[in-house]
Amino acid sequence: MNMKRYVATACLLIATIWSTNIYAQFEGQISMNLYSEDNGNTEVSKLNMFATSTRIMIQGDKSVNFMQGMSSDGLLIRNDMKDFLILTGNKQALQVTKSEIEGLVEMMASWSGESANENPTAPVTKYEFSDRTDTILGLETAELIVRDKDNPGKHLSVWLTPDVDINWGMLGERWKNMPEDIDRELNGVVQDIVFKSKNFPLKIEAVDGEDRTTIMEVTNVNRSSVAKAMVEVPTGTTLMSFKDFMFQKMMEY
Repeated sequence: MNMKRYVATACLLIATIWSTNIYAQFEGQISMNLYSEDNGNTEVSKLNMFATSTRIMIQGDKSVNFMQGMSSDGLLIRNDMKDFLILTGNKQALQVTKSEIEGLVEMMASWSGESANENPTAPVTKYEFSDRTDTILGLETAELIVRDKDNPGKHLSVWLTPDVDINWGMLGERWKNMPEDIDRELNGVVQDIVFKSKNFPLKIEAVDGEDRTTIMEVTNVNRSSVAKAMVEVPTGTTLMSFKDFMFQKMMEY
């Protein structure tokens, strides 16, 4: 093999490795802002996602109340352990499985008089890709339009990129016993466009006629191995099983 062929072969190998790394499964940190209106004022909540090939940590700058008497400042999705850890502060975390979450949602829905979607395969939300594209944070995105069936003049504009490939694991599986409104979103457009098609939203806008209001935007995408340390259970954290949690709540009443 002469020198020219050596150089050509080396260039081909470098190009192959480089392109493979670009489209490899994402590992790193994604920061985003969530916008909401409160009495005419715009409130901004910051959210950080740390992802590896087997785990996802989601942390916000504000605690979220998910059940009476309990709030969470982070969610750790351990696909390798097949569980979710809801970080509740005070060095405690609630450890639950996907089936336990489905059972809890069904129970809470029955208490409130709601019921699970009786026909979960029926498409309700209408969505389609437009011909618009944009570059956000150096990544190419395409616009997905999600229609509001009750308000034809309104829709969501979701800017998706295929270049941030997250291993969603259990989140990408079908969720059972969900109330109808949650079912059609989680098991519908999100399942088809994000989880299965491996797209990631970099910006979401609410569109009303000619008006566009940003409700979510990614502010930073950082490919880094720092995520490996962030998806571990915080040192000194005590895990509480779902059964122990429910027993504790029953004893409080």
